[in-house]
Order: sequence, then C-alpha cells, then structure tokens
Amino acid sequence: MLTTIGGRGPPRKRSPIADIRCPAIIQPRREIYQLPLLGTVSAMTKEIDEILAELSQLSACRPQNLDLKGLSRYKIPGKVNMALGGLIWRAEELGRNALDALSRQDFVTSAILTRALMETAGGIVLLHNIVEKSIKQGLIEGFDKKINSLLMGSKNWEEMDNPIHVNDMLREVQKIIPNYLDEHYASLSEYAHPNWCGAFGAYGTIYEGEARISFSHDGDAADRQRGSILGRLCGSIGLCLGYYHMVEQILGDFVTVVEAFYADRAESERAI
Repeated sequence: MLTTIGGRGPPRKRSPIADIRCPAIIQPRREIYQLPLLGTVSAMTKEIDEILAELSQLSACRPQNLDLKGLSRYKIPGKVNMALGGLIWRAEELGRNALDALSRQDFVTSAILTRALMETAGGIVLLHNIVEKSIKQGLIEGFDKKINSLLMGSKNWEEMDNPIHVNDMLREVQKIIPNYLDEHYASLSEYAHPNWCGAFGAYGTIYEGEARISFSHDGDAADRQRGSILGRLCGSIGLCLGYYHMVEQILGDFVTVVEAFYADRAESERAI
C-alpha cells in the first residue's frame, strides 16, 4: 500500500500560501514523491533512495569504541576523534528522523530536524578545516582550546570552555556553498518558530471568497515545503558524510603534526 506524498484531493482555490518559495541546496525534481507507510515496502524515487543509502553509510560510520592510546600518546588527536564521533552519531540520528517525519508529512518536525542537521554539517566542516589548517600551517598553542570548545563547550557550566557559536560553524559551510547560512538555513529557521511557516503557513488552507479556513498536513504549501526540506536534507546528509571521510583521511597526517609540535616544544624547553 502506498501513500502518495503530495496528493491534493479535491481542487482548491489558489491562496497566498501557495506562493511560498524556498530554493533548495540540491534542487529536487518536481514530481510527486511516493513514500511507504510504516511497515510496508514500496518503490521510491531516486532522491529518497540516495538519502536512504547515505543514511546507511552514516550509520556504518558511527564509532562504537575508540582506542585513544593507539591513535597517539597525546590527547589532541583523540579529542578530534571524539568530536568527529559525536557529530556523526548526531548527524545519523537527525537525518534518519527528519526523513521519517517527512514521510509522515510532519513538515515542521522534519524542517526543524533538517535545520539541526545543517548545524551538525557545519560542525563537521569546521572540524575538518581547523585540522587541515594545522596540517598545512602547523599546530598552534590555542588549538587544544578550540577543540575543547567544539567537543565540550557549554554555557551551562562555568568550568567548561565557551561553545563555538553555531553561526560560526555555518559560515564555514557558506565558504563552499553560497547562501548556506543566509538563505538555506534561514529558510528552515522559519519553521523553528511559531510564526508563519512554523504554524498557520504549515497547516492552513485559505478558501478565498468562502470565508473558510481548513487545517491539515496537506495544506496549500505542502508541495513546496516537501521540496524545500528534501533538498536541504539530501544536501546536508551528503555534506556530513563527505566531510567525515575527509577528516578521517587526514587524521594520520594530523597525528604527525601533533607529534612534531610536542617534540619541538620539548627540544626548546631542554635548550633553555
């Protein structure tokens, strides 16, 4: 049994809700997407198949145990691995549940989860960039504090480092994906608040000339909401997966840099 996401039912009069436009990171096709009801199996479109395949890869990437001593005798490489592991676990959970909510036409929930996934992608990209910079330019004294802020940053406990602001993470992505923060993330942020997209705009249908309103998951904005969320979900999952592997690939070089940094510091201290 299939449920056709985007089935409109009886024709409706056009309303202002139908004019919402949210361009996606990866522009989805405009055809109707067919998703399975819970507990059933069905044919899916290419986009959904790709998301499911990448979610499966994210799941396989999640570390179960880390041998920190086996990686390096110094703590910094282990902290990088810990930060990466936490981020990839978060990415898989958010992506999986965002797609599940989308299949149920819970657009607000899916948009909020996808927005959180975009933030997580920003964290992984930021982690990659600071590790890569250290390999190219050498480890700096403040690197440990930077990693601590990403790994254990919190505003709730005074003894912990201040967290890295999420907008700083998103700006790292915006360097490679134009308007990632200013347009794509900002668009999904509208769903996170009980305003237009996050309330009436998500569920309401205006019947012009009839002085009548209806509420459902299949309101006039449903098709555009689906395309907007799906594109950003697909793009962010791919971003998380790609940059996870990029960090993995350069981690060995980073360990070498860390070892050299502490060896040089020890040599300098002996020379004093």
